[in-house]
Amino acid sequence: MESRANVIAAGLFVITLTVALIFTALWLTRDSVDRLPYLVVSKVPVTGLHAKAAVRLRGVDVGRVDAIAFDPKNPRTILVNISVDRSAALTQGTYSQLAFQGVTGLSYIALDDEGDKSAPLVTSPDAPGRIEMRRSLIDSIGESSVDLLHDAGVAAKRVNQLLSDDNLAHFAGTLKSTEAAASQLAALAGKLQPAAQSIQGLATDTRGAVQKLDVLLGDLHGTTVELTQHLGAFDQVGRGAQAVGDASAALQSTLVDDTLPRLTQATDDLARTSRTLDRFLSQIQERPQILVFGAPAPAPGPGEAGFVAPAGEKQ
Repeated sequence: MESRANVIAAGLFVITLTVALIFTALWLTRDSVDRLPYLVVSKVPVTGLHAKAAVRLRGVDVGRVDAIAFDPKNPRTILVNISVDRSAALTQGTYSQLAFQGVTGLSYIALDDEGDKSAPLVTSPDAPGRIEMRRSLIDSIGESSVDLLHDAGVAAKRVNQLLSDDNLAHFAGTLKSTEAAASQLAALAGKLQPAAQSIQGLATDTRGAVQKLDVLLGDLHGTTVELTQHLGAFDQVGRGAQAVGDASAALQSTLVDDTLPRLTQATDDLARTSRTLDRFLSQIQERPQILVFGAPAPAPGPGEAGFVAPAGEKQ
């Protein structure tokens, strides 16, 4: 009887301890944080997301996932119910993305805000505020990988066409031609090396000639300055010559209009005087006595007294 009582007492103790542990665990795990319900609307897959997953606002834990279900009105839309701390200020510009925790494959909801809509997001248990789920970086990479693989396939086909047997043979011929051309260029370079040395000497001579040309240009500049001065003097001489020309024109006009007529008249007078003198000298030479007795009277003309007609003429 006593052993039976001990067994009952031990059983009651175990039951009491178990109930106490259960209540202790419930008390320790109870959620004492005041949270508000929100609804995340996603049109992209939510791989790795599960109930009780974390909800983080710019990396800070602010809530958890309560439930995940499809939208009854649109099966392609996923509705994720979340609870967020009342202290987390969510706005109408808040959006969500699916993020991954390390290499475990588990996901959590990352909230962020672009800052373009600062009005608070109104929510209630009956009408929770709706938050848009955007594609994550991994989703974008997954979608673009299809196009990338397609482009890679096209590129591989083009590479295969480029590396066909005909193209490889043509490429080999091109390499041989290039090798032959390189050999010819090497030979040509060997032949051109003496010419290059001569060109180097020519360049040295050219530099000397350029230096001499600089000196010559300096002298030419000085000569140009002196020539400019002489041209100024020539200009003055030209102006003087113009004045002389004007004076010569005036002298010419005087000689032609005044002096030459007078000179002509004097020359005529001198000629008449010279002829008169010649006749007088001829008369003196023929009759020197006229110097003593004077010139004889002229013979009477016809009709005058003492006129005698010459022989053989009729009276």
